[in-house]
Amino acid sequence: MQSLNWNDLRFVLAVARTRSLAGAARRLGVNDTTVARRIAQAEQRLGAHLFERNLGILHPTEAGAAVVAGAERVELEVQALESAVSGADGLAAGSVRVTSVPIMVNRVLVPALPRLLRNHPQLRVELIAEPRDLSLTKREADIALRLARPRTEGRAIARRIGQLDFAVYEPSRKGTEPLPWITYDDTMADLPQGRWIAERAIRDRQAPPQVMVNDAEAIFQSVKAGLGRSLLPTFVGDREPGLARHSDAPAPLSRELWLMVHPELRELARIRVVMDWLVSVIDQIRGGRI
Repeated sequence: MQSLNWNDLRFVLAVARTRSLAGAARRLGVNDTTVARRIAQAEQRLGAHLFERNLGILHPTEAGAAVVAGAERVELEVQALESAVSGADGLAAGSVRVTSVPIMVNRVLVPALPRLLRNHPQLRVELIAEPRDLSLTKREADIALRLARPRTEGRAIARRIGQLDFAVYEPSRKGTEPLPWITYDDTMADLPQGRWIAERAIRDRQAPPQVMVNDAEAIFQSVKAGLGRSLLPTFVGDREPGLARHSDAPAPLSRELWLMVHPELRELARIRVVMDWLVSVIDQIRGGRI
């Protein structure tokens, strides 16, 4: 059995995290064939299969999981070394994966990203817009911006950095007939905003909804398209031409914003820079209250 080097481990980690050859190829900036060849080489060197395919998704085998765990330890050591070297020059360099729900990524982080990249030209930021909570422990992301106090991933470090206020919005229009409610589907029915909308629709004796979605970004686009009314973050609804608050009453719902990071990454220069940027972005929106 031949030993693996860091370049081999990079490919193993990319496949383990993206669950596909295509995803790993995009992350590493190569083609699918290169990824497949490098994984095959790693398996040949180790004399063991590292991944198995199930319903189109690549999962680590028992041997693969052991290699991934070891590769993550090596990755942390390499990142610490890179951080020490870049820190000596006063630079934050390298890749940082940040995840949050699509509406936060699209409406908050992307517009604020140019300033961060101008100040840190050697930084590479991968924004992962995902309704589900990606695992920091499994290194699916480095930093997470969540809309609730974390209940899992006890090893991750978390702190509250702001608040997300919601209000009811509908298209600006003439007429008094109430528009139908746009609701979340069953997969998101337990969200606080999903429960609020469902309860309000029942109280208003609304017929079964014609439009159901699984994400706040889709809610926003549906309201904007004139399909109905719904609950939206005020930082989105108040700034969107063509939308109007249904009422001037105080926000019917608020959610906390929590910043999370893997404990073994928090001292890396690039991680600290991105975390500070996230806090400043939230602080700049209405004096720290979104």
